[in-house]
Amino acid sequence: MPSLKSIKKRISSVKNTQKITKAMKMVAAAKLRRAQHAAFQARPYTKAVFELAERLSQQDQVVKHPLTLTQEKISKRDYLIFTSDRGLCGGFNSNLLRRLGDELSQCREKGIKVYSRIVGKRGRDYFKAKNWETMEAATGLYENLDRSISEELGKIASNRFEAGKTDEVWLVYNYFRSTMVQEVTFKKLLPFSGELKETKLIDTIYEPTSLEVLDSILRESLVCQIHQSFLESMASELAARMAAMDNATNNASDMISYLTLQYNRARQATITKDLMDIVNGAEALR
Repeated sequence: MPSLKSIKKRISSVKNTQKITKAMKMVAAAKLRRAQHAAFQARPYTKAVFELAERLSQQDQVVKHPLTLTQEKISKRDYLIFTSDRGLCGGFNSNLLRRLGDELSQCREKGIKVYSRIVGKRGRDYFKAKNWETMEAATGLYENLDRSISEELGKIASNRFEAGKTDEVWLVYNYFRSTMVQEVTFKKLLPFSGELKETKLIDTIYEPTSLEVLDSILRESLVCQIHQSFLESMASELAARMAAMDNATNNASDMISYLTLQYNRARQATITKDLMDIVNGAEALR
């Protein structure tokens, strides 16, 4: 049985750890409110721009745009992957990277060449450990997230697609469903495609030209979808960290209760042993 001193030291260590996990949970909860608000506020605009681009691209009088052209056979594919810079967020990264690993394995089996652009240290480290090739790995973007970052990534993606360097561009991120549910999402960014729900197409007058209007809307939709992926990923990370730290705090409480019980039993055994020694000594002196 461990000594009283070692058990007491371990209880103290667990209590200190519990203070840290509780503080991290509170910080994540405070940040989550802002991140959740930002993600929810951006969704209607992102959806509206996407639907507008979808409606315009299917008008008969609109010339086909390069960003809407599909290839008969897919041989090259880009992935823009959103992971976190920090750990201690449960299955946030592991679930996404596991699904991504399966997806990349299927691409190799089909002979599709994959180019990966990663956001976040965890994704970068995972790819490095697996010896998977990456085009670029960016870290620290969540700390000062700005729309200009999404515009730059959108420009890179569209330039590669229009130059024929890739046949498809996909977004991989965690969609924020609720504080307890975050869904790993694979979303095709390019070529732009959508299923128009409206059966009636409205004749529209375009100024200056239909192609210029469509080009502006498509590129705006591209940037909005990338920026929305950033916001969803940030909110999902904080929700996952809050849940993970809450579980860690509860587990620490359970461990403290168990160690306290063990300490009391050891202390009682020591007292009983000392009493037996005193009684035996008294009997020996008679």
